[in-house]
Amino acid sequence: MPELLRQPERDRLIAFLETGLWRQDSFGGQPLAVPRGAATSTTLCLTDAAARAVELLALPGVRDRWGAFSDQLTDTLLVMGEGPLVRRGVRAPGLILLSSEPQDFRIIAGAYEFTGDLSRGLIYQAVRGGTGPAMAHTGHLVEFRSGGASHCLDVEDNTSHFGIEQQPDGGVQLFHESLFSAPVGLLRKKRFAARLRYTYTIRPDDPRLHLQVMLKTAPNVTLRDIRLTTALDDLSSRNFGRIVLGAEGRHTPLNPVIQSGAAEELATLHLGQAEALSLVEEAPFGRALGVHLGLLSGQRLLSVKLVSKAPEAGAAPRPHWLLSRYRQEALAGGQAFTVEEERLLTPGTQAGTEDSYATLLRDPVALRGQDPGTTPDLGVVLNAVAAQLVFAETGAHHLPPARQARLRAWYNRHLTHWFNTLAGDPSRLVPGELAFVLLSLDTALRASWPEDGPNHATLLDGGLEMLLSRQGEDGTFTEAGAAPTLAGHLATMLLLARMALRQKEERRVARALRRALAALELRGTTEGHGQRARPMDMPALRGTAGVESDSQLISLALRSLGLLTHAANQGALMLEGAERSHLRTLFDASFRLLRARLQTSAEALEVRSDSDSPHGDAATQAMALLALLAPDEAVLAAPPPHRHAA
Repeated sequence: MPELLRQPERDRLIAFLETGLWRQDSFGGQPLAVPRGAATSTTLCLTDAAARAVELLALPGVRDRWGAFSDQLTDTLLVMGEGPLVRRGVRAPGLILLSSEPQDFRIIAGAYEFTGDLSRGLIYQAVRGGTGPAMAHTGHLVEFRSGGASHCLDVEDNTSHFGIEQQPDGGVQLFHESLFSAPVGLLRKKRFAARLRYTYTIRPDDPRLHLQVMLKTAPNVTLRDIRLTTALDDLSSRNFGRIVLGAEGRHTPLNPVIQSGAAEELATLHLGQAEALSLVEEAPFGRALGVHLGLLSGQRLLSVKLVSKAPEAGAAPRPHWLLSRYRQEALAGGQAFTVEEERLLTPGTQAGTEDSYATLLRDPVALRGQDPGTTPDLGVVLNAVAAQLVFAETGAHHLPPARQARLRAWYNRHLTHWFNTLAGDPSRLVPGELAFVLLSLDTALRASWPEDGPNHATLLDGGLEMLLSRQGEDGTFTEAGAAPTLAGHLATMLLLARMALRQKEERRVARALRRALAALELRGTTEGHGQRARPMDMPALRGTAGVESDSQLISLALRSLGLLTHAANQGALMLEGAERSHLRTLFDASFRLLRARLQTSAEALEVRSDSDSPHGDAATQAMALLALLAPDEAVLAAPPPHRHAA
């Protein structure tokens, strides 16, 4: 399809993207472009939003004017992916104490929200804007011998003191104390024996939660065979299917122990010292929650134990209560035994890369100013980097050779890592993410690469096989154990349209596209409010309920259906008359709906994020522009690559 924007409107939309929806800032000494409002910890600049804008600004005729802005956003991508993982985004450091009532506290810090009741030893940590229940930092025990008898006491049931203390650096400490009595002396009289304090430190510039446990004996009291326990409870409310232990530089999955353990029984996962422990949710990488423990006192670790529990009748047991037990042979009167851990939640976690999280737990400098999770759609980021390289090589814009070499190395490193990780656990495949990874490969194949990198053509062919195998009888594309999504379906159609134009003889691709097109229908929605409200139609998946009509989804539909139309016009996709009519109807409905979201003022031309919002955001603005400027046709028009040295 041709571009659907005149240059004046295009320039106004891009200008507002630069000046109204982003601003320059610096985190950790790195210059980054972040969205408006990012001065508080309530704002997250998503890496994939920056990537959408980078792909847009790489287009011929665009970068000449906005090259500096493009380079700033590209720097954001490079910084987010300096290590083996591509971070979810930039988040300005900060902490907001919304409620300081210890029995009903609420704290916002970076990517997290903390709530709970310290009088009961309950500390809950949730990912802001995430789904699923919060993590429960509770369930602790203490064991010791005194007066010839053994004692095992529940920490939370014996809470006597608790509170919240603000720190000079803007952080807070949450604490709860338990006082324990035990029979001592020849007469075995029961008296105060020890004070046990759990302290959780939440810092404004560090996503880790620091846990310190200190047991201090009373004067003239000796305790023996002491076991301090740190715990995570109620884990079975999520599906944690992977537990990995880090010790002596090795990371060992403990899954067989989990799977063999009977429900409600205390099973031993590990005996002896350890450095780190990770739990990863059974979910696609971009949505999987990870819980990572840095065992700072791991040389005192005695054992790691687990109780599994079935979330419902007939279901398989899941990890439910995880206990790390630390040992101290004896404490004389007035002595103390201290245990410390760092705890990190990652919203978006790549299973199989636990060594990376163990490194972050030891040295979180790389996380300052960044969200600790991984980007939920690495394919979008890879495609943005590949687009820059293609258009630079074809002369659409200039990139210095050193910059091109850095982008190539960055792209290949993350591409290889993603495929290697996916090979270790194919069940975590998401068709929409794979579609954009393959789209990036098709883009990359139109540029020249050093001979020593991964074989992009082989990866593209293998990935296409995986993607086609996920198409069901109804024409939709699904991830393992999950229903199809409209976003994933549209992204897959976009990729297949590119493949049809690349390989016109590929009958399987054409057949899959026709079935995918048939799986779409129009569904009624309402645009506007009050007297301005009017009925409109939105593409939807047959057999699903409701209407998804946010502007990013509309833009993806318009881009996908536009490229599908281009493929049909070029003879790469043979459609019957009824199919062409259905395609045109879907395309026109998407265009009308997106046009209705445009709003103009003296200062800006902006795309509202949905029908209820008065404003837009950076990702919405960039995706709408991409849908209207035919970026895929621009890539397809790039001349064949030539070889050159790295």
